[in-house]
Amino acid sequence: MKISKRLVVILIVLALVAGTFIYSAFDPAEHLFPKCPFYLLTGLKCPGCGSQRAIHQLLHLDIVQAFKYNAFLVLYIPLIVFLLLADILKYRLPKLYMLSRNRFLSWGILVFVIGWWILRNIFNW
Repeated sequence: MKISKRLVVILIVLALVAGTFIYSAFDPAEHLFPKCPFYLLTGLKCPGCGSQRAIHQLLHLDIVQAFKYNAFLVLYIPLIVFLLLADILKYRLPKLYMLSRNRFLSWGILVFVIGWWILRNIFNW
């Protein structure tokens, strides 16, 4: 069975709207949301720990509190937006798309993710 691109886009938009509503209406710090399996198994924070709470705070425009929950996520939002836009506009702006697929950018992101992972556990961020 072949799924059309239009249906995929509609499903993604619906998922984003539903996710935005859920994370806006319910605070993950106070309600039962999935916990990080890495943290539950090791007691160490992964690079994404605190992201659910940070997203909730960002939806309520509390950037300072979001930064306290997961500074990495808050700082990387512009990069995430850039990568998504480059992918969406890859046929209209192929140079932007190629820039987003730069191997130095990819390796840089990996280095920063691993660095954040290590530093947040050393300094208990």
